[in-house]
Amino acid sequence: MKVHIEGVSFAYGREPVVSGVSMVLPEGGITVMIGPSGSGKSTILQLLCGLLHPLQGKILFDGEDVTGVPTERRDVGVVFQSYALFPHLTVRENIAFGLRTGRRRFSLRSSRRRPSRRYVEERVWDTAALLSLDRLLDRKPVQLSGGEQQRVALARAVAPRPSLLLLDEPLSALDARLRRSVRTELAALLRKLGTTAFYVTHDQEEAMLLADHLVVLDHGHVVQAGNPLDLYRRPQTPFVASFLGEANLVAVEARPAASSPSTLPVRSHTPLGSFVLPCSADGGWLLVRPEDLTEDPCGTMATVGDTRGMGPHDRVILLLDGGIEVLAHFPPEAAPAPGTKIRIGVRTRRPHFVAHSE
Repeated sequence: MKVHIEGVSFAYGREPVVSGVSMVLPEGGITVMIGPSGSGKSTILQLLCGLLHPLQGKILFDGEDVTGVPTERRDVGVVFQSYALFPHLTVRENIAFGLRTGRRRFSLRSSRRRPSRRYVEERVWDTAALLSLDRLLDRKPVQLSGGEQQRVALARAVAPRPSLLLLDEPLSALDARLRRSVRTELAALLRKLGTTAFYVTHDQEEAMLLADHLVVLDHGHVVQAGNPLDLYRRPQTPFVASFLGEANLVAVEARPAASSPSTLPVRSHTPLGSFVLPCSADGGWLLVRPEDLTEDPCGTMATVGDTRGMGPHDRVILLLDGGIEVLAHFPPEAAPAPGTKIRIGVRTRRPHFVAHSE
């Protein structure tokens, strides 16, 4: 299913939460929406599944307007943050619940039909096997680990084979170790299913791992959308740069007022050296990720400040002239001692410029 959101706005009372959001969920892909708490992510998910209705704009499923269509006729599956499993039912009964009660997801043009008992049993078994739950079918939620409960919630959502799968921070209740393990499994499963998926999170690492298409939301507005790596390497705003991982935003001198007001590639001066950047007349920032800073005998002089071993890398604060601090990642146990003077350079050949006007 291909989903279009066109100019959608929503407010709780007089407080706007979503303002003129437009975007496309590619068919069969995983669209991840990331943003800080309160930015409107879960509201957009609830608008997609029909629990909320927009004040303005419309929502299209395969070109058909479903803005006023109730949830049960939208052919969507939802996995909520709390899992919402029925504690008195077994895993088998939780997965089968939507099918056995006649609430099977169905397309907008299909009629309501109660599935047969055989159909329900086969679908429950197939879904349980897909999610490695076949040995847990007779257990109740209280007898399961957090990761197993998460898989049951996902199984219940995908058992009817919905055309659109909505996931609202489904891993947030898991501890860090289990979360890393489960999200790898989840990424593989979603791609195996091939269902159009919309995934909400505030975790940058999770978003980068799962997303085919990444959408960054802030204060109810889509700030930037596209390929995850493109957003990481070429953010359009300081907010996107800082939200998608650690970022050094180093001031770039403005071009002379007499020059053309358009953005042109010019040699620009920064505390990290001179670079050819598409610098705008009012200046902006040079984006340098910590992994792009390296020791360079021809680079800028810096004093090593605080260092912390993080396992995969050493996290090092470097002090430049003028009291400017930048963050660098060094190989494990390779960080220079605090107080050491070193020269640093920018590893990438194409540093990215973020304009004030963006």
